[in-house]
Amino acid sequence: MLPRAYISHRTRGRLRIRIPSKKGDRAFFGGLKERFSGFEGIKTVEVNALTGSLLVMHDLDSERIAGYAMAGNLFSLQGLNASPRRLQQRVSETFKGMNTQLVALTGGEIDIGGLAFLLLLGAGIYQMSVGNLTALPWYAAFWYAFNIFLKSGQGAGVAA
Repeated sequence: MLPRAYISHRTRGRLRIRIPSKKGDRAFFGGLKERFSGFEGIKTVEVNALTGSLLVMHDLDSERIAGYAMAGNLFSLQGLNASPRRLQQRVSETFKGMNTQLVALTGGEIDIGGLAFLLLLGAGIYQMSVGNLTALPWYAAFWYAFNIFLKSGQGAGVAA
């Protein structure tokens, strides 16, 4: 029976595959590196037996890589089309889409970061004008939370 593998991360031209049952097996991962390095369309292959992962830089689609692994009796890639996405990735993609629409709508003059700046500046001026000088307002707290969210991990890069 072939070891089960799954995609832990996928972007265009980059695929990280985890094979938990072979974690620590240096010989297995050394063989994977050798076999995948000779496959046309694969640029580079990095293996890490300690974490049980295979990183493939490629010009192929995931199905072809999975087929090659299966045909070569290397591993069986499970859930090929069901790579789980983290909450941060989903929220980040939503904001990227909104940012693209806002930039298009304003002719490139304002992005989400610029809009947030203008809204927060106006809200801050309003709070000062009504005498609220003591507490951190809710919108500032949200803005700080949003920035921390963007700077932590894979979702970075939405507000440029």
